[in-house]
Amino acid sequence: MSAALDNLVAATTAALDDPALPDDRARCDAIRPAMVALLAADQPVPPAARESLNGEAVGNVVYSDPDGRFHVMVVVFPEGTSSGVHHHGCWGVIGYLQGGDEETRYRCLEDKGDRAVLEESSRHRWEQGDIAFLLPPDEGWHRVRSAGPGDGVSVHVLCRTPIDHPHRFWDRDSGAVHPYPFIEVKPGRWRSEVAWDEPGQLPE
Repeated sequence: MSAALDNLVAATTAALDDPALPDDRARCDAIRPAMVALLAADQPVPPAARESLNGEAVGNVVYSDPDGRFHVMVVVFPEGTSSGVHHHGCWGVIGYLQGGDEETRYRCLEDKGDRAVLEESSRHRWEQGDIAFLLPPDEGWHRVRSAGPGDGVSVHVLCRTPIDHPHRFWDRDSGAVHPYPFIEVKPGRWRSEVAWDEPGQLPE
């Protein structure tokens, strides 16, 4: 790992270990300076972590906490691709490393587990050097689209392990909510795959 990535991991570990930090927002605030430094570094992540998966979106895991409390994933969205509307069930810190991502956030009006009612609450284009937080329940639902030019690459510090990260997908047509687990498709390379009621559907 690079020195900047080492520092991000150390800052995250310290924030999670600090009993003086009262909540997830305070912990994310404590992690932020290390993310700022990483985004400004000459070689913040391994070059291979910036690569898509044969032109498709992918999350390249560059660190997993041995206690399973968090992981660091470099997410690559090729230009024009989208995550679909999805929900992160616990905290995250996102730093934008390359390209431009358009993020749409949603306000949850009702969540019954397998169905939800959402409304758009904000839309923002993130550029290199920007940082955003995921802080559910109020800041958990969003959609990311790579707006270009080129691939959108962002560094995510996310709670838990990839396999345990609480991740759900919202079908905008029906309002149905489906599991959206991270699946390791190659060593260290993960994709979110919707557990559809009917196979073959694709996120939008």
